[in-house]
Amino acid sequence: MNPKHSLFVLLLLASLCTSAQENSPFSRYGLGDPYPNQNIVTRGMGGIGSTYANGQSINFSNPASYSELSIVTYDIGLTLDSRTLRSADPIQKYKSVNLTPSYVALGMPLSKKHKLGLAFGLRPLTKISYSIEERKRVPADSLLNIYEGEGGLYEAFVGIGKTWGGLHIGFNTGVMFGSKENNTRVVPIDSVYTYMSNSATNTSYNKLLFNAGLQYEAKLSNTASLRFGFAGNLKQSLNAKKQSTRETFTYDANGAEITIDTVFQSEEESGKIQLPASYSAGMSFNTYIVDRLGGKIERSAISVEYETTNWTDYRFFGQPDKLINSYLFKVGASLTPNPLSITSYWNRATYRAGFYFGKDAVNADGNELPVYALTLGAGLPIRKWSMYDNQYTIINTTFEIGKRGNKNNNITESFFRFSLGLNLSDIWFKKRKYE
Repeated sequence: MNPKHSLFVLLLLASLCTSAQENSPFSRYGLGDPYPNQNIVTRGMGGIGSTYANGQSINFSNPASYSELSIVTYDIGLTLDSRTLRSADPIQKYKSVNLTPSYVALGMPLSKKHKLGLAFGLRPLTKISYSIEERKRVPADSLLNIYEGEGGLYEAFVGIGKTWGGLHIGFNTGVMFGSKENNTRVVPIDSVYTYMSNSATNTSYNKLLFNAGLQYEAKLSNTASLRFGFAGNLKQSLNAKKQSTRETFTYDANGAEITIDTVFQSEEESGKIQLPASYSAGMSFNTYIVDRLGGKIERSAISVEYETTNWTDYRFFGQPDKLINSYLFKVGASLTPNPLSITSYWNRATYRAGFYFGKDAVNADGNELPVYALTLGAGLPIRKWSMYDNQYTIINTTFEIGKRGNKNNNITESFFRFSLGLNLSDIWFKKRKYE
């Protein structure tokens, strides 16, 4: 890939990452719906992340994996998200389809001799996008309440990973930033003499980030190993600024909102948003094929992982929200029949599968919100890896189908995600040799 074209792709996706949104009433709580915290490769394996390491993809879920990077690698992801919401009371159904960038990242080995790797990138962490209508009857009038919100939390990160023997250690730092806009509009239905009103609260926030991870690989034989992984972050506080506005408004002939009178506008208020601690830990059994030069190429992996986040510690300007501690249990596997095959393309492809189940953080109606999903994925090599030109291109795909909620919840959400990722190599920083 031409470096100028590569940079253009990175900047384009980076700009899209700051504007992409989806629709979900669950995003009303906290700082929104969390994006999947894994790259496209591991999403196909049930979303495991703490134990995964590969020289051809960037696993930002655990920065300890950066030390495995073998060449300058671009990692880009997109997701097509289809959701179907169902309400039991009143009986309603709503469906939305959205295409959103998942991440853009660049990784490279800083020193193969010292097993030191670097990665940096940009990705969304959460998304806020909802619009809910509620009709109420008051004396002498009927009111339509419209609750709307948009925004999200994003992360620009840079991280380093280092290996000592079988121990891998790494950390990410950078900045988290974003905004949250909430609007509550009240529209009189029966009266034409009452103005419509809007109550808006706009909040912006940012903070330096830090998270870390480690992995330990125990060699069982020349072709098999056990890899243990742990990753997470402690409580972190975002610096926030909030401003509230109360106003009356009307609509023009084109449906645009026109402010009639600003009843109240607060001074900008500074405060803190407390984000909770989050941890994941797992174990993976891996097998390898040894090439003619003695290098190891992964053939298969079976992984299990547990992830938990203490959302009861979340505070927005000192106030809690309708959130509870969440957890996920994940199982995933991958298989490449013969990575060195020169006769069969499908033997060089990688096949992935997995599932996860657990408890969501949202507790809006007083009942726990279970979540579960099945995943399938594949890694499709476009250009075969070669030791002579050190370039490759792999298309990674993931299908994910699952559900949030059950019969105990008033609102349930069925979802289907198709994710597409590109791993692109280049020959930057490779020393030229002449004979």
